[in-house]
Amino acid sequence: MLRRLILAAACLVATGGADLLFAQGVGLTLTVAAVDGTGAAIPGARVVLTGPAPRDATTRDDGTIRLIRLRPGTYRVRVEHAAYVTLEREVTLRAGQSQTVQVTLTEAAPPPPEPVEPEAPAPDETGAAPAGDPRAVLITDFIEKNFIGRDPRREDELGCTASARTRLIQLREALSEESRPDADEVIYVIAGEGTMRLGNRDIALESSLVAVVPRGTVRSITRKGRNPLIVLSVVSGPSCTAP
Repeated sequence: MLRRLILAAACLVATGGADLLFAQGVGLTLTVAAVDGTGAAIPGARVVLTGPAPRDATTRDDGTIRLIRLRPGTYRVRVEHAAYVTLEREVTLRAGQSQTVQVTLTEAAPPPPEPVEPEAPAPDETGAAPAGDPRAVLITDFIEKNFIGRDPRREDELGCTASARTRLIQLREALSEESRPDADEVIYVIAGEGTMRLGNRDIALESSLVAVVPRGTVRSITRKGRNPLIVLSVVSGPSCTAP
């Protein structure tokens, strides 16, 4: 009978010794050390252990944390820190063998810079936008160097001020209806012929004619004849330097 008891006890230790020890409060220990690429300790890193005995802890000032009372088995170690790229490793703990694992984290890339809003034109002492550069243009010479050719339409800016934009417009095709709610327009015919629809009226366009288009008025322009229609357009109201 005594011999049977001795054999049963030996079998218990051989087959269930690890669980018995754990039940008595003695378990395995896993030490995790978090370091950067230079080997310096990383304090405040979160260590998440998943497996037979899950744990969640934070590394101390020396970059380490001891996870105790663990069962034997395979664990997944996850190390997180806001300034570094998260890293995971697999660790197998065997009965009677505690381990130390060093995890080297790579610094995370810095966030992209915030988009910079373009600066508005600096106002002058009166609060208006910059007045623009003075300019004088000889129209005949300008047209000779910048003639429309066979293009359907060509527009060239001749001047820009705090409250007006001056353009030379050459047309072979019609300008569709347009209305500016915040700007007035003056059109001066330099050469060619055409028709302007101004509000509810049709106006014949010919050389030296001036048409005033108040803001909010619908206008369209149609060329007539074989030659291009060339007009000077001065739009006043908002600053032409505004976006």
